[in-house]
Amino acid sequence: MKEAYLKVKNLTKHFPISNSLFRRTGFVHAVNQVSFELYQSETLGIVGESGSGKSTLGRVIMKLIQPTAGEVIYKGKNIFNEPEATIRRDMQMVFQDPYASLNPRMKVGDAIAEPLLAHHIVTGRKEAREKVCDLLHTVGLQPEMYNNFPHEFSGGQRQRISIARALGMAPKLLVCDEAASALDVSVQAQILNLFNNLKNGMDLTYLFISHDLAVVKYISSRILIMYLGEVMELADTEELFSKPLHPYTQALISAIPEPSTRRRKERILLEGDIPSSINLPEGCKFQSRCFKAMPECVYTHPPLSEVAPQHYVRCLLYPNQAGG
Repeated sequence: MKEAYLKVKNLTKHFPISNSLFRRTGFVHAVNQVSFELYQSETLGIVGESGSGKSTLGRVIMKLIQPTAGEVIYKGKNIFNEPEATIRRDMQMVFQDPYASLNPRMKVGDAIAEPLLAHHIVTGRKEAREKVCDLLHTVGLQPEMYNNFPHEFSGGQRQRISIARALGMAPKLLVCDEAASALDVSVQAQILNLFNNLKNGMDLTYLFISHDLAVVKYISSRILIMYLGEVMELADTEELFSKPLHPYTQALISAIPEPSTRRRKERILLEGDIPSSINLPEGCKFQSRCFKAMPECVYTHPPLSEVAPQHYVRCLLYPNQAGG
């Protein structure tokens, strides 16, 4: 059995809510006891609607936000007990909006060189410039673009710059938070191909966060489905699409556009909106929108069960069957 590269154990993040008198009135339950394992050289896709907690999960794993509870184990140590510098070189993040993550007053070459100098990966400006030019070439940009400013690039080029900056630290793990969603479809395909080429060439491991299940299907070896801060289903990509078990997963797959003249299965339309993450439903978090809901779903919270080898689902329709 493969050894886990990164272990996430019961990770929880609740944001406190205060009124005008700074009195705490409640919590936003963004991430609730999420657990999974990430294996070396794989791409784990994390999918869910807006408000599902997937971006918060990525930021907590990257230690950009402190958790309410839980652990992230990397190299046998809980990263929340370790100094920032000990994990920052191995774990980097690529954000959704590359323009917002770049300083508009800083040349892109200097933006890429800044972390190299701060972490003493290079010894001087000359070596930093050489390293940056190599990184620009790696992501498909011309080294002559070193002295250009972010506004002089297209959205796809800016995302390539953000990727180059992350790669400069020679990370082992990249957390990509909607890294292709703000791009045109043709540019999106180029960036996804770049991610795949970098993964194979540099032996990278990805956490790829997106709301687009079709994009995640293309790039991921396993997929984790989130809803209201919880894991609803986790399985290999091929099995998830051939045998989706959770009603929420089935609805997401049915909504994927298919450029085909074949008659497709009827789309599953989910009624209503996602419940408030401040006042969570008592039972199954999905029961108010579920087309297969049973009476017991209203008051019984289902556990995440392994219903087949390496296929996990949180639904009362599927008891734990992996053991026999």
